[in-house]
Amino acid sequence: MTTLAPPVATWDDVLGQDAAVRSLRSALAGDQVAHAWLVVGPSGVGQRELARALAAALNCPVSDDPATGCGTCSTCERIARGTHPAVLDFEPEGQFHVVDAVRGDWIPAATRTMTEGRRKVLRIVAADRMNEGAQNAFLKVLEEPPASVVWLLDVEEDGLLLDTIVSRCRRIDLVPWTPDAMATLAAQLGIPHEDRAARVRAAMGSPDRLRDLADPELAEARWRHLAIVAELAERGPGAVVPMAKELVAWSRGRSAALKEAHLGEMERLEEAYGVERDKGWPPGVKQRLTKRFERLERQEQRRALEMLLDDLASYLRDLLAVHAGADAATLVNIDHEAALARDAERLDVVDVVAGLGAVERCREAFERNGAPELQLERLLLAISLPLYRP
Repeated sequence: MTTLAPPVATWDDVLGQDAAVRSLRSALAGDQVAHAWLVVGPSGVGQRELARALAAALNCPVSDDPATGCGTCSTCERIARGTHPAVLDFEPEGQFHVVDAVRGDWIPAATRTMTEGRRKVLRIVAADRMNEGAQNAFLKVLEEPPASVVWLLDVEEDGLLLDTIVSRCRRIDLVPWTPDAMATLAAQLGIPHEDRAARVRAAMGSPDRLRDLADPELAEARWRHLAIVAELAERGPGAVVPMAKELVAWSRGRSAALKEAHLGEMERLEEAYGVERDKGWPPGVKQRLTKRFERLERQEQRRALEMLLDDLASYLRDLLAVHAGADAATLVNIDHEAALARDAERLDVVDVVAGLGAVERCREAFERNGAPELQLERLLLAISLPLYRP
């Protein structure tokens, strides 16, 4: 089963970002929430959680504290699941955010009359991947922001954004997670004690990655990904095509599981709205949800392929560390130390560097919407050829 975003809708559940939480809570308490915030920091260190907690605080109908949501009412729970119309995430479809998305999705979402709630929180994931046309189109709505909208622009660096956009945002900085925060999250996620240290290390400071590794299916998939070099060596060159098919089928399966979860969510919402024979939906809500769910399902397959590439790249980098005689404590995949020692005998440094290059070329091809099966065949062939040299 695919694990949906955890039910985070209060500040107490936002780990590792105390300074950012204090800034936002102070703004809420003083009724000084800016219309746009530039959220600067490494990807996946709390941006989603901050957006959910902010949206809950702005829209919770129960809490007596204007700086926080209650976390338990229907509004907070739906915000936590990402199904409340007051909170939306805009993610790049491919390599960039494009002008058609700004005009066709972002601006209508910002200007549309709210069917429920008080303030919208519209989050632009990887906002520094807006191309020039998208930035210019977005600037127009940012210059005359609707009073009911708060924009969150997630960026790793603000240097790729127009100065005119940056100057209209209030900045808030996020920091990488500390080992202690990662360990706390691992315990909360129920990762078995004997596996925590290895999975925290494999997550490389990313709480999102650690949440993935708490999913037994993804934890098992990681082991499969880290065994690719050994599998290619043992099965021979004929393994390339069937292995690529198996990996693509796995990524599609991740999307299928999410689709099933979305169908269940639609059924819960139909019951909440009293829908009968498709009648009873608030105007535009079903269409927006359907479009959002379809986008998330496409992104889930892409995310699964990115996990595969991340796992393989981390293994190849560990092979370089083994070749360099580095201490085992420096390995990312410390739970694969014996396999790394074996595979370092199979691939020399030049081969490993070439393999890393092939991983990055595959990643770039995925960003250009290259056919997954074909790109994986090319990647696996690049890694396998040195294994069969006489």
